[in-house]
Amino acid sequence: MALSFGRLTRPAGLGLAVALGATLCAGTATQASAAAETSATGAAGPRAKLYELVTKDGGFFYTASASERNAAVSRHGWKVTRTPLYYISRKPFRGGKPLYRLRWTKKASYIVTASPAERKRLTGTGRFRDEGVMGYAPASSAAGGDVKVYRLTGKNRWRLAIASHTRKILANEPGWKLDGPLLYQFGKAG
Repeated sequence: MALSFGRLTRPAGLGLAVALGATLCAGTATQASAAAETSATGAAGPRAKLYELVTKDGGFFYTASASERNAAVSRHGWKVTRTPLYYISRKPFRGGKPLYRLRWTKKASYIVTASPAERKRLTGTGRFRDEGVMGYAPASSAAGGDVKVYRLTGKNRWRLAIASHTRKILANEPGWKLDGPLLYQFGKAG
């Protein structure tokens, strides 16, 4: 089985090819071409559940691949959280935006952005390594987004959370600040 994003296809079983401190390379975190991002048409294609894990370094890691999630747990001892997250599309679609996953080079801590400008700025510092597109999320509720997702920052860690969970994190976990809304997710697998 192969997963296809943009014009690149990788084996779904590729999983993590990581030693401690090395780059996480995933079947779903691939580079998507600019043409694929801008020429998306139609409704969202197959959807994948988005998972949040905590790394041994205390960072947060996101994937829309069950095999990558399982490899992170079995090979690296990372823990799957109970943070409520929903679904993203595996393919570009009208009204969707790519979700880029970037790894902080100092430890296993990841940031997710939907902004090509932020992606370029962060990778340009040399402090973040681009791991590519995890999938595609609705830019608005009109594009099919049911659930608004926010990003939080705290002590060189970055998190994603839906509105109700964002409020809980800010109220009960000191040190987090709200970056603002990121995009939307689909409430159902579709």
